[in-house]
Amino acid sequence: MMRRSPKRPARSSCRQGFTLTEIMLVGGLMSLLVLLISGAWKGLGRSSVDAVVRCRVAQEANLAVESLARDLGGGLAGQIAGDKPLGRAVGRLVVAGSQLWLCFDGQPVDGVADWGPPDTVIVYEVQGGQLIRCDQQAGTALVVADKVSQMQLTEQIGGVRIELTLQYRDLTRTYTVVAKDP
Repeated sequence: MMRRSPKRPARSSCRQGFTLTEIMLVGGLMSLLVLLISGAWKGLGRSSVDAVVRCRVAQEANLAVESLARDLGGGLAGQIAGDKPLGRAVGRLVVAGSQLWLCFDGQPVDGVADWGPPDTVIVYEVQGGQLIRCDQQAGTALVVADKVSQMQLTEQIGGVRIELTLQYRDLTRTYTVVAKDP
């Protein structure tokens, strides 16, 4: 009688894990994919941040220009009395190229810039990165615009040239207003 040897289990052709080469290859591809995605994400977010900065600077410039235009228009708002206009612009001074003084006629209306009471004197200047509008008669100061780094004034024949430089984060813009005397 012939003896049979016990059956050995057949050798399995399935592997039980990954080789080191396979793991390194997948890890390298995943790192490359993460770099590509992070670069694209950073690019998408950066343009929106730039848009916010540009909008902020434009908004502050609009506030400054609107206030200047209102006062340089020839009269103080809501200051009309009788036949003669009370609050009509009667004088303009540029002081040291960085302060703008505007004189508006007070009571009695005489058409002469007194640069003090009874006239109303409005002064524009930059202080601490803000464009400030001071009403000397009322004793009030109002922040017209923020992020203003410089205001340069240049006298011209019959008017004034105003250059406002606004700076926010890494963006700097200069806006120019040319105002004619009323």
